[in-house]
Amino acid sequence: MNEEFKIFYNGTILTMDEKEKVEAVAVRGDQIIRAGSLEACEEMVSGKVVEKIDLEGRCLMPGFIDPHAHLMMLGMCHTWIDLSYPKVKSIDDIVAELSKFKDTMKDGGMIRGFGFDQRTLAEKRYPTADDLDRVTTEYPVQIMHVSGHSNVVNHLFLEQLEIDEHTDDPEGGVIGRDENGVPNGQLYDSANDFFAKKAGVVIGNNGPNIHMPDTPDNLLTLVEVGQDQCLAAGVTTINDPQVTKQELDTFESSREKGQLKMRIVMSFLSTYLDKLIDLGFRSGFGDEQLSIGSIKFYADGSLNSGTAYLSSGYSDSKRTQGYLYHEPEEFKEMFVKAHKQGFQTITHAQGDGAIQVVIDSAREAQKQKPRNDVRHRIEHCGLPSKDQIDDLAELDIWPVPQPQHVFQFGEGVVRAVGEHGNNYSPYGWFKEKNIPIVLSSDAPVAPPNPILAVYAAVTRETLKGNVIGAEHRISLTEALKGYTIEAAKSIHKEGIIGSISEGKLADFVVLEKDPYEVKIDELKEINVCETWISGERVYAKQNRKERAVSR
Repeated sequence: MNEEFKIFYNGTILTMDEKEKVEAVAVRGDQIIRAGSLEACEEMVSGKVVEKIDLEGRCLMPGFIDPHAHLMMLGMCHTWIDLSYPKVKSIDDIVAELSKFKDTMKDGGMIRGFGFDQRTLAEKRYPTADDLDRVTTEYPVQIMHVSGHSNVVNHLFLEQLEIDEHTDDPEGGVIGRDENGVPNGQLYDSANDFFAKKAGVVIGNNGPNIHMPDTPDNLLTLVEVGQDQCLAAGVTTINDPQVTKQELDTFESSREKGQLKMRIVMSFLSTYLDKLIDLGFRSGFGDEQLSIGSIKFYADGSLNSGTAYLSSGYSDSKRTQGYLYHEPEEFKEMFVKAHKQGFQTITHAQGDGAIQVVIDSAREAQKQKPRNDVRHRIEHCGLPSKDQIDDLAELDIWPVPQPQHVFQFGEGVVRAVGEHGNNYSPYGWFKEKNIPIVLSSDAPVAPPNPILAVYAAVTRETLKGNVIGAEHRISLTEALKGYTIEAAKSIHKEGIIGSISEGKLADFVVLEKDPYEVKIDELKEINVCETWISGERVYAKQNRKERAVSR
């Protein structure tokens, strides 16, 4: 066992535990051995060589846990051209940003961008292949919607993907077409599988394909880039909610090379359900750094892209209600199979129509095989009906929303669906029924920025400073716990992480200021100074005073 000893002191220490605040924390190796007074911590390590970490008045908290973040996709999109709002406000802006890179292209190259949102564009529509042909007709061009649920390509790339007017829409997806039925460059949800059919991971109607083909070395770089962003934000553990063989191989390779620092709980895509069952896997396989957490299902598309399955429909889309990835009975069969095997399930479901499919499936699964404390989850759970909240409570289903989505996209959702859009991510309803409050990012849809997520959850403000659904605000304590101990519970890891408690792993974030001691408007400006995993500092914004003394 690593016998290195550390004491953290001289700052605010928020435990997210029953003690709430302590004066100091003592660590042996990778484990917390005492959280209490400085005197008690010093007594605990009496006679040892101790490294004392002076917090200098700053704030120590448990490392943030993001239960829904796509690590490699985060790295991938960070290497693509930024098309996010407010940098990009029109289709002309998109063309201009992409065109900056046209002259750098070489044979075999392509131009890729990420982050556009049709609802924030001046034209209030999706770009088309005709628009992207203005960038170049000599090289493939691809832009990914901020939701990850759709892409637009130029005509050259459509030809390379072998998509034409004779190509049928796949189950769980749509190929955009013009008035004559000719593909217009838009690919929605499972239609993204076309990118992987020649080389890559094909997932069928089990989700939007975000697994772009690449070399092993480049894939390792994506892990490194994504991890760097998480560590700089104080995130020490993530649940990657869409793992295929590509992610598993890359995560394992990264760890073997000593590059993987953070903890990753993997949710395998439902594509692999039968294979995992044949091999005897269930939730919980793995170790403290890399483990199998759950099976990921997709019920519907995205609220942002207008493909989530809503009973109310959309006012800004021809697809009035969105669509389902699976017919309800097919989904139920898959869900029950995973439940019986011993898996926790996490299901992407945004619209009330899709959420109902999950509720019906969970009820049937418990009927066929009752299980305690499964914590089946609904990812996003964007616009449930009020009646469905009772079902979530009854079935102990954990919703995992993203407050930053309200911050970034809330106003567009309200415009698209009407007043009910104010109930986007309805934390207030969850609180009424004692449903757990969990926060996450869905990075790269939103950046891995727990501090901004906490601010968004507490204020319900949007990017433009307006308030959406004030009745769904939560307290600062609920928000901070939602990104620490409650997030740990959502991945069944509360026994080892999520709070500063004796016996747990020494995963910490050091904040510039105590969140409780700043004005609410200043909350989102708090900087992350340091990030620690297993008692080792893995990120530092600036040098800190440290000294070793003998006790």
